[in-house]
Amino acid sequence: MESSFEASKSFNDNKDDIELIPTQSQSQASPSLSSSSNITSASRLGSNQVLIRIYFIDDTHKTLSIDPNNTTGDQLWEMVSEKLGINNKDSECFFVWAQNDEIEWLLFNHQNISEVIKNWGILKKRYCNTEESPSSSTSSSPILSGLSSIRGKKSNASSTSNVNDSSGSSGSSTPNSPKGGLSGFLTLGRKNKAQSPQLQSQSSSLSTTIASEHASKLRSSFPTLGEEGQFRLVYRPTSVLPLELERSINTAEATHLFYIQAIHNVINSNYPCEEDVALKLASIQLQVLVGDQKMEHQDHFKESITRYIPSHLLSKRKVEEWEQLVIPQHSLLRGSDSLQLKRAYLETCQRWAYYGSTFFKAKYIPANTSFFTQEFQGKVSIGINGNGFHIIDPKEMKMVSYSYRDIIAWDSTSNSFTIKFKIGQDKKFETKPYIFKTPQGELINDLISDWSEEWESKEKKNNKDSKKK
Repeated sequence: MESSFEASKSFNDNKDDIELIPTQSQSQASPSLSSSSNITSASRLGSNQVLIRIYFIDDTHKTLSIDPNNTTGDQLWEMVSEKLGINNKDSECFFVWAQNDEIEWLLFNHQNISEVIKNWGILKKRYCNTEESPSSSTSSSPILSGLSSIRGKKSNASSTSNVNDSSGSSGSSTPNSPKGGLSGFLTLGRKNKAQSPQLQSQSSSLSTTIASEHASKLRSSFPTLGEEGQFRLVYRPTSVLPLELERSINTAEATHLFYIQAIHNVINSNYPCEEDVALKLASIQLQVLVGDQKMEHQDHFKESITRYIPSHLLSKRKVEEWEQLVIPQHSLLRGSDSLQLKRAYLETCQRWAYYGSTFFKAKYIPANTSFFTQEFQGKVSIGINGNGFHIIDPKEMKMVSYSYRDIIAWDSTSNSFTIKFKIGQDKKFETKPYIFKTPQGELINDLISDWSEEWESKEKKNNKDSKKK
């Protein structure tokens, strides 16, 4: 029953069983991109073409034919945008990510897909190792020993760091071209087609997130590549996307992509919400997916409840209790327009300070040993967006947010991230440090740099406009 509801409600192709299928000639020329048991004739595809899946955040996908040795991230983005019917203005809000259960990366505009495949193992080794190095300790965090930069510094992890280097940030030098194990991944959180390839390769800020909220049975875009291709390519919003720009987009195709991204973050408790809000959002989801309420929809809801109720709330009630709360609200939406409902869902989410954040999983390290004075306990989510820096514990429904104006400094090591804020008035303020254990510290570092630059640019513009008045 569930699949029948989804058939006409998503971007999914009717090619669920299609795998990456190299042609005969490519099987001989590029063994790293092929499998002898999956060959198709050149009459179906070009001599160097393969079929790959491009996923969306709701696990649906489109299938494209590309030459992985010559198709760049930018070209792949254009192909997907065209296939979805997303116009040039709207498509600037989206790009192609490479992701697995642990990490997500925005692709370089100019790097080809075969390089992404080649370097994926190196990325996993560097940023998915959660074991703390014996020689490293969060007690020697840079924020406690003094930082070299008041506003923080970029780690340049994208192209200058050696994969065996465990020193965290790598300084401020700018490379002429991608080197080492990290080439093939975009270091800018937004699309910029005006840049030359040389300028693009000099970009030094990584835009990534831990993808722990994704299902462990995630299917690859390259199912014939074995361990080498165990990640998927996902078309979704970029990591540095101002909210005012998102709100200016009103086409059905782009709205749907923002909508499924919001659902993903609500259900996985990246956007923790109270029960009454969760019920409202679940009823909207039901109406969009299955239409006007019918008896058989109750069975669908119970069987698929994890897709409607946020994870941090799910265990608080029995399935039958959730059904009794959601179904009446679903009934009230009878006859509602799906596009309007999607916009209503987004408007609710956009009120939250952490909406549109890139999320990183981390462990909070308290500054003191007293259990009763610890602000957070153990695992938290770090969210970074245009509003600032957010620390979220969805289980306790506890959230702390700071604007970029409050940030004094930040820095990272290979297994930690530290940040210091000012609390109080400009002349009479206290400082508050936070320490987190995470192998993605330098990635958080760089994304904050991206967003703080965006914030500072906006502040300068606002100040200039106010002086004119």
